[in-house]
Amino acid sequence: MALELYKLDQYAHDLVAEYGFIRPVIGAKGFPFYPGSSMKGAFLRVCPNELKADYCGTETKENGQTKTKPGILRFHGAYPIDMSWGDKKHLVDIVHSQQPRQVEEDCTTTANPQISLYETTLLFGISSTKNLGRSEWEKIWEIWEKALGIGIGSRVSAGYGRFSKHENDGTIQEIVSRDKLIFSVYLSGQGLTSQLLNNTTPEFRPNMFKAVLRGHTLRILGGITDAKTAKTETQKLWGGIDNGTFVGKLGISFTAEEIDLGQHTYKPKPNKTHSMSTYDLREGRLDILYLGNSDKEKVKLKKFVTQLVQFSVLLGGFGKSWRRVNHRKFWNQYFKDNDKPMIGCHWEFLKESEDLYLTCGKSDIGHISKFLHDIQQNFASLLNLNNDNYTPWRETWHINNVQVWAKISKTSEAVEWFHGNYTTGKRIYKTDLTGRIGNKDNPSKVGRIWHRMYPRYVIKDGKLERLPQYVELLTLFPDDSDSTRQFLEFLEDDKQFIKIFPRGN
Repeated sequence: MALELYKLDQYAHDLVAEYGFIRPVIGAKGFPFYPGSSMKGAFLRVCPNELKADYCGTETKENGQTKTKPGILRFHGAYPIDMSWGDKKHLVDIVHSQQPRQVEEDCTTTANPQISLYETTLLFGISSTKNLGRSEWEKIWEIWEKALGIGIGSRVSAGYGRFSKHENDGTIQEIVSRDKLIFSVYLSGQGLTSQLLNNTTPEFRPNMFKAVLRGHTLRILGGITDAKTAKTETQKLWGGIDNGTFVGKLGISFTAEEIDLGQHTYKPKPNKTHSMSTYDLREGRLDILYLGNSDKEKVKLKKFVTQLVQFSVLLGGFGKSWRRVNHRKFWNQYFKDNDKPMIGCHWEFLKESEDLYLTCGKSDIGHISKFLHDIQQNFASLLNLNNDNYTPWRETWHINNVQVWAKISKTSEAVEWFHGNYTTGKRIYKTDLTGRIGNKDNPSKVGRIWHRMYPRYVIKDGKLERLPQYVELLTLFPDDSDSTRQFLEFLEDDKQFIKIFPRGN
């Protein structure tokens, strides 16, 4: 029998149980465990084809009957070796799907409690019906490490279920299946973190990257095809259970290499103090993994995720309050009386990924405009969709449903419009366009406008160069309200911002 010890970085194995409560598989004595059947499935996904029959067995059909020939390996699953999995700070959390209300329409979504395994050492077991030499066991364990490199359990595509190996010399080595890695992007960012249920402990969650990438996938595909197809194709890429059950072809893993977590404290009233958790990520690496087996598809999906990440950083950001610019960076005087909450985020590519920036050498912002016009057709070609229909969701990416306005500047002009007048007697503050935080009488409303300050890069003497300016971008999904109509008329008349999507409409 070959046994090794590993440390589970995030979630081990979650299943949706009754009553919407998400929990690991629980054994008779109350301990969570990872089943041998799941272990065998993970092993099979990465096992070379020529070894599958010998190691895991085969199934054949003869005269309409299925015959099974067992392989030599037996998978015994895994158990925690101690009680660290019961750490109350991390044991219970919530999963709150935001996709329907963020993309499709205003609706009520529910949160599900979740039991998670966090930094828990697991003992895995594999045995053989034949005597095997050391080199054969090393080959078997190499395959199993490759399976762990993808991650195991539920929510793997959101960056959970990741492992690191503890060597005998005390070093810790992250296990990543490099042959499944199709794209890495280096990022920095500032904004608001999520919190654990105790409302005091900040947590920088990798699933916020998948949430944004998945959401933008759905928005763009909704502008290409009908609702059912858009959802199904999105699930094929990122996983899901809405229109059938899909194991996604894509997954993410995020490493925060240099990050500071802090607090934004403010007093909305003299006798009230509130605190919000913040992050300052100076260096992080987002890895996107291809979980399929087709080299041809892998090449296509690398192009897909590259453009998807460019789109995400161009028009928004990641995590909480991604629709707004970071007020601390672009309108710090907003906090001068210490009575305002933190708003917004700001994300940039680091030097290693600087070539992902869309350049803006001319005042007509033509390169960025072309990218926004081309992305639908590019996605349709890469995913073999017809691009002959669209879904009328609130945030569908289609020329009939969205407008993007832009200008080049050193500072933000529009940030103040979200809190006061944009012109004499006119405001978008707390309208359907900007949205609002609700209460028991007035439900929250997701806004229909995104605001972004995008670093301006140009090509100079054949080299990429950053200028001390930004491209200020307003992305609107107009409704029929008077406030929205008046704001669009203002943008048209003011001529500071130019409409870069769609052009000529």
